[in-house]
Amino acid sequence: MTPAAAAARQAVQTRNATEEAILAAARAALHEVGYESVTMDAIAKRAFVSRTAVYFYFPNKRAVIDRLIQQVFSDILTAARPYLDGGPEPRKELRQTLGRVCTVVNREASILLLAADLSGREDRLPPEWEPYIRRLVVAVERRIRRDQERGVAPADISARVSAQALCAMVERHITIEVIREGNVVTESIRVLAELWWRAVYSRPPGASGAPSA
Repeated sequence: MTPAAAAARQAVQTRNATEEAILAAARAALHEVGYESVTMDAIAKRAFVSRTAVYFYFPNKRAVIDRLIQQVFSDILTAARPYLDGGPEPRKELRQTLGRVCTVVNREASILLLAADLSGREDRLPPEWEPYIRRLVVAVERRIRRDQERGVAPADISARVSAQALCAMVERHITIEVIREGNVVTESIRVLAELWWRAVYSRPPGASGAPSA
């Protein structure tokens, strides 16, 4: 893990047992009554702390929810490390990474659905989340560029645009098939990994060199 990624993960870690209890209580309340019905008082009661203690850590309900969403995005970034950190077998690393990411998505589906709903209401990506999402795209761009520079991937397409487009493809598919529909994703993982590998690593007909396995 890079220093920047480690710092990003540290930023969303709970500072102590009280903060952890507050976040756990908020997660349980969301699951039971939904976002609209969750209150700071209810979170405090579930966490067995005072209302003042909750406000010491978070200024309002939305700040609590933002932290939960940030943690999920951070977990997704960590799950993607096999591919992002680079290696000699991008095809294998892609499949492993997508499998790990889907495990996080399955586990955190309710939080991700809430994130999609909130961002849809506001018609924008909330600034509290944007850095956590952008880090993944930037890390993918860096991996693709590294592979282009070492001749593993053709360098005739933009690493930045490739990263943006491929992340959007995976996000769209996972949102529909995993989060909203709850479908088994074994075949999706295989196909998405293969599409990604062919898009980045296969060479146009007549081009010299062979794609890396």
